[in-house]
Amino acid sequence: MLQASGVQAAIITGRTSRSVELRARNLGIAHLMQGIDNKRIAFESLLADLGLTGAQAACMGDDVVDLPMMTRAGLAVAVPAAPQLVRERAHYVTAAAGGCGAVRECCEFIMRAQGTLEIALRPYLE
Repeated sequence: MLQASGVQAAIITGRTSRSVELRARNLGIAHLMQGIDNKRIAFESLLADLGLTGAQAACMGDDVVDLPMMTRAGLAVAVPAAPQLVRERAHYVTAAAGGCGAVRECCEFIMRAQGTLEIALRPYLE
């Protein structure tokens, strides 16, 4: 729903996983960066490719390696199990845990703020 509302999604991860690749493809996420050692450089490269500033981007993280992206994003989101240092630097901490709906919650948070959530949900509520 988030991408259908005009927001582009990306995954930047230090790990390399075939399952993440398949999940990204299944969700239609065109921007997948795996095996990333320096997330700040990857984030800035992604922003440049998309013609965006950090202030126009959101970033969701769960550990200190995500802070270089989170501190540059206009919206930084963390999960409840993230270290305190990460949660303190987040603009929003999800109620849902990572792997238990946190990404959906973040997507809905963005859509609600942009006024697109109710429009996207309308077909399911009629």
